[in-house]
Amino acid sequence: MPYSGNSDTVAGGRYIFASDSRQISPELEADVVDALRQVDDPELGVNIVDLGLVTACEAVGNEVSIILIMTTPTCPLGSLIAETAAAAVGQRLGPDYTIHARIDRKAVWSPGLAAPWVRARFERKPIRLVSMVRVWFSRLAGAR
Repeated sequence: MPYSGNSDTVAGGRYIFASDSRQISPELEADVVDALRQVDDPELGVNIVDLGLVTACEAVGNEVSIILIMTTPTCPLGSLIAETAAAAVGQRLGPDYTIHARIDRKAVWSPGLAAPWVRARFERKPIRLVSMVRVWFSRLAGAR
């Protein structure tokens, strides 16, 4: 879904775009968000914007800085996600821009940061897992 408008909120309602002298123009903001929505967490298959991994984005001149958090601080794919995010934004904005993406390993992610549709998707999974475990145990018990 393309990003529309100059709202300062994304996904879980958090402010991610600077509101001071580093404010991003509405056009640049829309391009950055749309580009970041093309980047999926490789393990979860959900884009990093709706997953709530984008915590900040600022622009100074032609330099754009993006700060990400991971679903777990020790995520082994964090560097790959950050590099992919920077590449996606760089490709969208073109060679006139320098893109920096870094991971804030001190910040803690929670499902509440994700978009409602993402939370709903993952809230259903444990129920399926519990059902699968129950079926497995009942088959195991019946096999004796």
